[in-house]
Amino acid sequence: MLSSDGNTEYTPRVYLLNEAEDAYEMLQLTGQEFSFDVDMSKLPCGMNSALYLSEMEATGGKDSSDLSVLGAEYGAGYCDAQCYTTPFINGVGNINGSGVCCNELDIWEANARATHIAPHPCNVPGLYACDVNGEDCGADGVCDKSGCSMNPYKMGHPEYYGLDLEVDTTRPFTVVTQGVPAQNFLNDEYCNATGADKYMDLGATEGMGAAMSRGMVLVFSIWWDKGSFMEWLDGQSSNAGPCNATEGNPEVIKSIQPDTQVTFSQIRWGDIGSTFSGSTNGTGSTNGSSSAVSSLPRRRMAEGLAFHS
Repeated sequence: MLSSDGNTEYTPRVYLLNEAEDAYEMLQLTGQEFSFDVDMSKLPCGMNSALYLSEMEATGGKDSSDLSVLGAEYGAGYCDAQCYTTPFINGVGNINGSGVCCNELDIWEANARATHIAPHPCNVPGLYACDVNGEDCGADGVCDKSGCSMNPYKMGHPEYYGLDLEVDTTRPFTVVTQGVPAQNFLNDEYCNATGADKYMDLGATEGMGAAMSRGMVLVFSIWWDKGSFMEWLDGQSSNAGPCNATEGNPEVIKSIQPDTQVTFSQIRWGDIGSTFSGSTNGTGSTNGSSSAVSSLPRRRMAEGLAFHS
């Protein structure tokens, strides 16, 4: 992304704090529903707007060490299944250059042309630091870096999602994710059939569900990919979307959409069938429940960089 003056590139990421604004909100979505509205209209090929869960510590690591000087209010404690090297590990300077791993559930990774979801389990609960040159951080390490993904284009439905298609990305729309344990269509049978071997080896749906039950932090980000131009998400070469080999080049993105942005709104979570108008309870019947629904209007985000929302 570019700054408002067009001279600075940045990749913003923000996290949801609790109401007291002294720790992250820990979402426990097993057996729950999560919904949001999103406007993707200014995200061409090569962009990735992500809304996902990370098994970070609630405090951002503020109480993990006497040396820890940062906490959730500063956006500290980040980790995900890619085991990236971060400047800090739970608020302490990462002087060893360690990788930082944890369970990750990608509820939404998308642009206006393609979308996918992917759980990424790890066989170690919580945040785990590893040697970036060692086995634990690698492709055969403690986390499933590829995940078990579901992409409608790749599954043979190119007419489903995109510009002026069934899910029309030229205008805002609502996304609903239901974690119904007995009716989960992205399950071990599906993942095994699609060749997600690491997913199966590192805990599979049971492991991912355990992390969701322990509690995970809601993360938002937006980024582009100078290396592979995001072809894994939307490229014809990956059978993931309609984008050609060069459309995702950041230089092309700058020329056709210099004001790339995503807007997430109406973010809610609660009982199945409670988070959006006209929803169903997962069995086909309308749910008129008045059970409590949590939403974001009264919440603040911990952020390290400016984020458009």
